[in-house]
Amino acid sequence: ICNMKKFLILLLLFPFMIFAQIATYNLEATWSIVEVQNLYTQNNLPYYIGDINYAVNGYKVSYYTLNEDANLVLVSGVLFLPVNPSCPSPILSWQHGTIVSDMQAPSQNINDNILGVVSASHGYVVVVSDYLGLGEGEGMHNYCHSETEASAVIDLIIEGKNIATTEGLNISDQLFLMGYSQGGHSTMATVKEIELNYSNIFNITASCPMAGPYSMSNAQASMLDLVYPNPGYFPYVIFSYQNVYGNLYNNPDELFMPGFENLFNMYDGSYSMTEINEEIWSVAEDDYGISQLDFTPLHMIKDSYYQNYLNDASHPFKLALQDNDLIDFIPQSPMRLIHCNGDDNVAYENSMLAFNSFSQFSTQELVLLDGGNFNHSDCSLPSIISAKLFFDELFDVCDDNTIIELNLDKELVNIVDYLGRNIDLTNKYNFCVKLYSDGSFDKVMKF
Repeated sequence: ICNMKKFLILLLLFPFMIFAQIATYNLEATWSIVEVQNLYTQNNLPYYIGDINYAVNGYKVSYYTLNEDANLVLVSGVLFLPVNPSCPSPILSWQHGTIVSDMQAPSQNINDNILGVVSASHGYVVVVSDYLGLGEGEGMHNYCHSETEASAVIDLIIEGKNIATTEGLNISDQLFLMGYSQGGHSTMATVKEIELNYSNIFNITASCPMAGPYSMSNAQASMLDLVYPNPGYFPYVIFSYQNVYGNLYNNPDELFMPGFENLFNMYDGSYSMTEINEEIWSVAEDDYGISQLDFTPLHMIKDSYYQNYLNDASHPFKLALQDNDLIDFIPQSPMRLIHCNGDDNVAYENSMLAFNSFSQFSTQELVLLDGGNFNHSDCSLPSIISAKLFFDELFDVCDDNTIIELNLDKELVNIVDYLGRNIDLTNKYNFCVKLYSDGSFDKVMKF
């Protein structure tokens, strides 16, 4: 049965949304405990990021969610389940970063999702949405559009919980949300949507938005005139918001300089961001004599359009960006923001603005963790590990049969922070991992 495609008809009895969803899920990959251990070795993962307790099954999931027109469309994602867990499993929803190619979506690369496998082996039920329009989903992906990001994530959480229950797992009431880059934006959008409209269904245990553009209209827009490592992000936003709002332009050549107006065709899921960046730099060099080292996103925009955007408070692009800002609510659950101040793709100011806005009124635990002077790429792995450690401290583990091993000879040999950096043993830190001479460790929230 496990190797057959299964059909699960779910009737969602919500007063504001009553319809039948049909989800299909298929077992795509399995990992034994030994194979999970090999993942740690092959990827140089620190052993303290998660206990290897269970084998793991990975499923590809197809399900329905609402698009920008409030129509049901098919989307795809992945689900990782621990095999025969002894404790009720919390749900961990991981939101991925920017991708353009359908072939790079999580559902198309299930064997490469190390976080999903490691977390499921620890005991989490892990869900990862491709988002609207990516992977095997219908329609166009609405990049950094908070409403459809949240819709795709929430519906997969619902579907994942039902599938896990069908597979015999006992699901706890705990829900964790984390994501990096666009995934940070998606995570923040999901927190906002759940707490505004789904609080009777979900209780968020904690969230960890990382390096996300939460201030699209301010902090992120300020990078338009900077040399940018991924200039393809800007047209992605333009074409996506045009798809959603329909009023940014009548024709692309109203906005884009000649040579850049045809980029739309490269966002059909067939090209990678690397290929799009190369095309942009090629046009800049060949048509305008601007080198990659000097090129900014503003070079793609007609000055007349940009001046209208700057001077018109009701400009449609400005309103679209503001509509997807995510610093206009107060989180009602613990949140840790992680961002490196050297980020060259998503301005660190995004997290500062979010933290400053939230901290004025929040009654929940709220932390902004600065990962240091690392760029966007180098900051990702330590940030993700830090988020996982944060969640592990809140994971309700049934430990009735726990065996406590005493080793009177072990010594404290090192302390690292939640980003893996060495800490002076004479200092005190709120969040750390203590490493001992016998190979054991303690994750510490406060000491």
